[in-house]
Amino acid sequence: MKRETLVGALLFLAMVGGCSDAGVEGGSSSGSTGAASGGSEADAGPGASASGGPGSASGGGPTGPGSESGEGSSGGSETTGEPGGTAGEPETLAEKYPGDVGIGSDPAVLFHDDFESGWGRWDSPDADTTYLSVLQDAGLANAGEAFLQSRVTRAHLDENQYISASPRFAFDQVEEVYWRFHVQFPHVAPKPHHWVRVAAGNDEWNSSGLANTVPGGDQGFWFDLDVNNADVLNFYTYWHEMRSGRCNDGSATPGCDGDQGTTYYYGNVFQPNDQEPLPIGEWACIEIHAKTNTVGEYDGALAFYVNDELVGDYREGNPIGTWLRATFHEDGCEFSACTDPAPFEGFNFRTSDQVGFKGVFLDSYYQRDTYENKRQYLLDQGLMPSEEQTIYYDDIVVATSRIGCRQEP
Repeated sequence: MKRETLVGALLFLAMVGGCSDAGVEGGSSSGSTGAASGGSEADAGPGASASGGPGSASGGGPTGPGSESGEGSSGGSETTGEPGGTAGEPETLAEKYPGDVGIGSDPAVLFHDDFESGWGRWDSPDADTTYLSVLQDAGLANAGEAFLQSRVTRAHLDENQYISASPRFAFDQVEEVYWRFHVQFPHVAPKPHHWVRVAAGNDEWNSSGLANTVPGGDQGFWFDLDVNNADVLNFYTYWHEMRSGRCNDGSATPGCDGDQGTTYYYGNVFQPNDQEPLPIGEWACIEIHAKTNTVGEYDGALAFYVNDELVGDYREGNPIGTWLRATFHEDGCEFSACTDPAPFEGFNFRTSDQVGFKGVFLDSYYQRDTYENKRQYLLDQGLMPSEEQTIYYDDIVVATSRIGCRQEP
């Protein structure tokens, strides 16, 4: 599919985006507001599960949350580990291009922005908005003099129940994608209801972000990388074989063990154990890796790195864990309904090779209700949260091979 067509579909969704009663996870156009149907992360605590969850064998389900979309050639390694290479050769793009100088011209790179030239590289927006600004401050930037600020305040949420600050970029379909960005949370504050998103689909499908809806395997799939109030990360994933939060076993069969009485499908949660919290007031480097499956196989994969350390790694046979409702518990879980841990089966993301990765959303999506819940959680911890939810971004690269953190020249 031509990129121009993708961009047109994306901009259309930006105009009609936000969330309706059907629900859309994440947002409409960058800096826009919209209506949503509740929230999949009503729990404000650090273990808050967007899937409605397994705080007990029959724990309560979510009420529902925030829209979409956005692809060149396959690259990277076959698993989520480090790419191979001969001794002495750079193993990442960052090693090949110190200081990221010239990195945007590499054939593996789909997108690059260090914000030194202001707006102009994203499909949307193309200028500052109420919630997004390119700032010039060498003392605050990760490198150079410019960076992107996302800022949503409590006063903004008093005026608008749902807010999405979401730069987005569409690309021609790829089978494997890496996305690196440097990020800083400068203040203690409630984290977004949902955070950054990667979308995959066929030529016509541009519906990532549609809540409580199982996408067709021949249509598309999508995932967020979310950050919670404990400053740790999890994948929040929609695909055709996703599990429901209705039953302990992830099915939606009336009368099942732990039956919630209502069928719902919100993002399936994958949160690695033993994470180091992201620092407040310091830059961190995050890199997401995703690979589609071979049609008919379970060799799709998700992974993420923090400061070049592999933290989450979900692929066929790894990690060992237990499913309970719509959450995969690494190393198992202790609730009465938990089964014995077993190797993760891998991802069968798609049933057609016409489906590929096609866009990224640097989204910060907030809902008034979950904001207030998260704020209260921080207060209960003895913290004084800022009324500004501010995030800084810099040195962003999307590619088909491992990128690595920006290195000083």
